[in-house]
Amino acid sequence: MSLRYEGKFITGTATSHRTGDGSMFRSAFIMVAQLLPGVVLVLYGWGFADLAAFFINPARAGLAAVVFLAAVSAVVWRVELHPMRRGSMPVGKQSLQLGILLLVSLFLLWFLPFADRRKILTFQQRHWQNYLRYAGLLLCCVGIMTRVLALKALGKYFSAYVTLQPNHRLVQEGIYGRIRHPLYLSLLMAPTGIALVFDSWLALPILVLSAIFVFDRIPREERLLAAHFGREFEAYQRRTRKLIPYAL
Repeated sequence: MSLRYEGKFITGTATSHRTGDGSMFRSAFIMVAQLLPGVVLVLYGWGFADLAAFFINPARAGLAAVVFLAAVSAVVWRVELHPMRRGSMPVGKQSLQLGILLLVSLFLLWFLPFADRRKILTFQQRHWQNYLRYAGLLLCCVGIMTRVLALKALGKYFSAYVTLQPNHRLVQEGIYGRIRHPLYLSLLMAPTGIALVFDSWLALPILVLSAIFVFDRIPREERLLAAHFGREFEAYQRRTRKLIPYAL
């Protein structure tokens, strides 16, 4: 959702330092709790007995580095990471759709490294195989960076649901000054990139399924925003693109 968190600063040296330290610790704890299951699934899929072989490939090692740097950035910026806020007006029944998406994502985090190590559904064309891995790493870099920037702007009003949050306003700054749905753009790029890093033919069906999900939700979200913000959203809509500046 293109909604903005109006942050409040606490003055006073001792109070502000304690509040900031507590907020960073909380962000770090939530980040670890959310990332740990995915990391464990990836390493378990590959096989704990031969983790050195996982990191010997530059693209796979690069993916690990990108995820680590993104996590550190999110903690330092105190990015809010509570996707299950339903808000006051969720559009339709979305829990089943989001639950299926979560289960499929967790399965792929296990299966892609499992298949890569065992050469299941992989490209196996040595003369251009690594180029696809590096293209996937680039997609991941851009997709994850886009997501972190969008989450930083949305703050506590971020939600996986298409819904309205209390006391929200339309974000039109930063990455939202160019595109209206950077989180959906990241959803198209990052999962596809991860599949390419693991040299998987599943990159194409993952992209197709992600596109179906994204282009189903964008119209519903924009109808909700238009109904709530009226002319402000219409003006914003005219001067921005949905996903890609100057193109789409």
